Amino acid sequence: MILLAMKPFLLKLKHKSQLDVDEPASGNGRIVISRKKVNCHDYPLAEKKSKLPIETPSPASDGNGSPIGGIAGSPASGVLLLGGQQNLLSAATSLGEYTMPERNYWQERPSECRKDLESMRNKIKTRYSSIAQRGNYGKQNSPYPNNWRMNGTLIAHLHEHSESVIKLAALKPHGPLFASGSIDGTVRLWDCNKLNGNQTINKSRQVYSANTPIYALAACDGGQSLAVGGKDGSLLIMRIDRNSSKMTLQQALHLNQNEHSDGPVVDMVSYDHTSPNIIIYATLYGAIVAWDTRIQQCAWRLENELRHGVITTICADSTGSWLATGTSGGKHICWDLRFRLAIAEIKHPSDSWIRKVACHPTEPSCLISASKSNNEVSIWNIETNHRQTVLWASPAPPLSNTSMNDPATTCGVLSGVVDNSPFILTGSSDQRIRFWNLCDPKSSALVVPSPKDNLNDITFNYNTRLIDGSHVIEENIISLGNNTDMNALRVSAEENPRSGPDMPSASHQDAIADLLMCKSDKGQIYIASAARDGAIKLWK
Repeated sequence: MILLAMKPFLLKLKHKSQLDVDEPASGNGRIVISRKKVNCHDYPLAEKKSKLPIETPSPASDGNGSPIGGIAGSPASGVLLLGGQQNLLSAATSLGEYTMPERNYWQERPSECRKDLESMRNKIKTRYSSIAQRGNYGKQNSPYPNNWRMNGTLIAHLHEHSESVIKLAALKPHGPLFASGSIDGTVRLWDCNKLNGNQTINKSRQVYSANTPIYALAACDGGQSLAVGGKDGSLLIMRIDRNSSKMTLQQALHLNQNEHSDGPVVDMVSYDHTSPNIIIYATLYGAIVAWDTRIQQCAWRLENELRHGVITTICADSTGSWLATGTSGGKHICWDLRFRLAIAEIKHPSDSWIRKVACHPTEPSCLISASKSNNEVSIWNIETNHRQTVLWASPAPPLSNTSMNDPATTCGVLSGVVDNSPFILTGSSDQRIRFWNLCDPKSSALVVPSPKDNLNDITFNYNTRLIDGSHVIEENIISLGNNTDMNALRVSAEENPRSGPDMPSASHQDAIADLLMCKSDKGQIYIASAARDGAIKLWK
């Protein structure tokens, strides 16, 4: 009887002893939370695809496969029970089971912490959905066919420009038409459908003379117009007439004479993926302007501080979320276009001049940047300011700050996705075009050699290593020991000249300034490269 009377007290002692065993540090004034006492909840960020159940006929079913006596289960729940033995309910049982619920005047009011949790869940879920959509954009919409690889076969040699070609621009993404702007003051329109090697004459489709060196070029109005920036501070919007051999001037602005005195345009990008009437251009004095060609007014304006250096290049995210600029002071300034604020400032370790910036084909938060000297191309993470990958095609030690007498600079950058694997094509001042495979660096290759390269004597291979936390893909030139005399080959060619006109060289004779991908109506992929001597070559 005494033990039965002490039962509640003994249970309390037992419970306390278990707590002391589970929480040995509870007596020193600290609260220890073990995994056994915490309820962990997992919230899926992506919606699971529900699979519809397959209806299997039960033994007690009619010819149509529906259970005899109707559907078993609660009519109010809306749940259909399929398969298995169905329990038949009598009418009395059904009427007695389903009664009217009692009227309840209590109103459920969630706590503030539950509201915050739900809000955070929705916010993270939306962010994950956006990142997943942008991350799969390049994989789902890649214009390159499976197993595509640039093999360096010359298709067309175009040499209508008399001076350096500064910029190539496609009228529509992955389309057959592209334009070229040159220091000679002309803008020419090309059609890759007519430059496939079957035509006897490779000639531009349209031409426009701006009477000033062209520094920037971009398509707008859904590929119906071209925006051209000149050295004299002019910004021209030209309408492309498909039935004419000339372009029609639609708008003309003089940026040196406006209220801000912005100076000439240094680079320009189209905004067709979000607003086909908007072009974004950067000026010499640090202005970043979105111009609406429809209403002929400024849509918004950003100011880059001149202490960062002069803007040399610009690129915009395909989703219209952010924009990045590269400067002569070696800085990358990233802007959030939703709030129009500078969100990141990435500084090159050696303050190298940034020659080209481009968006990563699969990573929405990464930026591709080509800097001056050593053929250096870096991939930066905008969120962490970390240099993740470096493409190094120079005899200088990787990531060194000295040029080692190697002023070769990558000016043309083209990225894409093949077989769910991102790649980068680079065109350099050493007259070479390289293919970099970011997932399999050893499969990278030199696709177009320079005229000085004798591939019988040397070969190019690529390996990767980790330096200062960055994955460096390094190009190595290995001598084969054949020692072929190039001068002897050149003399023998001069002694036995071939009849007819000279064939164009299979390599560029000057520095490569820009790269572009175009696709014919038959689905053939071409790579266009422009050089400082005014030549444009088409490869496949």
